[in-house]
Amino acid sequence: MMQDFEQKFAVVTAGTQGIGFATAQLLLQRGAAGVAICGRNKDRGLLASKALGGKAFYIDADLSEPNDCFRVVDKAYEKFSRVDVLINACGASERGTLEDTNGPLFDYIFAVNVRAPFFLMQRVAPFMRANGGGTIVNIGSVAAYGGQPYLAAYSASKAALVTLTKNVANALRWDNIRVNAVNIGWTETPNEHQVQMSVHGQPDDWAERAGENQPFKRLLRPEDVARILTFLASDESALMTGSIVDFDQWVIGATDDNPNPRWAVGGEHFEIRKPE
Repeated sequence: MMQDFEQKFAVVTAGTQGIGFATAQLLLQRGAAGVAICGRNKDRGLLASKALGGKAFYIDADLSEPNDCFRVVDKAYEKFSRVDVLINACGASERGTLEDTNGPLFDYIFAVNVRAPFFLMQRVAPFMRANGGGTIVNIGSVAAYGGQPYLAAYSASKAALVTLTKNVANALRWDNIRVNAVNIGWTETPNEHQVQMSVHGQPDDWAERAGENQPFKRLLRPEDVARILTFLASDESALMTGSIVDFDQWVIGATDDNPNPRWAVGGEHFEIRKPE
């Protein structure tokens, strides 16, 4: 087993389920000395922490609030006395078009997808600098290149995160702190399952049906994303900073004679069924 993270301590936001949980699990499997996870659902967080084992602990936090972002990093540093890795896996993907996205929804999406990573990076940078360096990985989306009409604010927020990643990578490069991002494609997660059923009106087997129309016959899974996140957080990607990795089975900007034209680049074309 690779021990890429031996004697290293990590913070993984949204680590209670989906991509965040899979990443925390893989970090521990690869030798991490400790992992802090956070989320808003305390019961789920405590269950996730227990499943991860004694080297993990849960911090209750709402990352739409800047003070909670600061508290997550401070609690992790208090517990571990250092933070070597920050994985910003938190994200809000509430649906909304240009016409129906209101101010509170727009602000919430940007608070979680842009402001939270900003303040988490701001808080963790001095701790990493004091320890001689560190790695930060942000989760973006291929929606940053445009996205579906019903992901207007979400797409804009992920585009902002791309620029923020490059800006911070440039600012921290002399401190031996590397910052990269992964623009992920359509991924089968617990949250996506809930959205597909409640918002898009899809049946329980939506992921299997959608996968049949993908080039590699399935959607991305949390463990797929976890592997590339841990690669970017490890010494295996040394000297790589400010990079934005497109992690999808559709090639951005390329076209072909797609036999399934209703499936768009990087995502689905379901009709939205608004909740009653």
